Amino acid sequence: MEEEKIRILNMVKEGTITVEEATKLLEALETPAEEPEISETTKAKWLRVRITDLKTNRIKVSVNLPIGLVDWALRTGTKLASFGGVDLNGMGVNLEELRSAIHYGLKGKIIDVVDEEEQTHIEILVE
Repeated sequence: MEEEKIRILNMVKEGTITVEEATKLLEALETPAEEPEISETTKAKWLRVRITDLKTNRIKVSVNLPIGLVDWALRTGTKLASFGGVDLNGMGVNLEELRSAIHYGLKGKIIDVVDEEEQTHIEILVE
């Protein structure tokens, strides 16, 4: 960031930009980028789990969970796992990353698995 400030000051010295323009640029460098605001209409509302029997194409399990409950479970799960000595990150599971993605508007299918041995199709969606 220091290099950018020096470059701006040199531009003023050379007469390329005015002092007012330099002030605006320097202020922009100091202002942290705001995170995009997610409107209530774009936020996910449900986590849906579907398990379908591939032989009959019938749904065996259908669970719909409100995102608020999922958020709570992810926060609690992260804390409980650390108390129990379980290293979820070591197993490739990052509950905090999943929680952030859902909080910031992730929607769509997050898991899609076909178990040939059990003849089941497992889908987890955020809508």
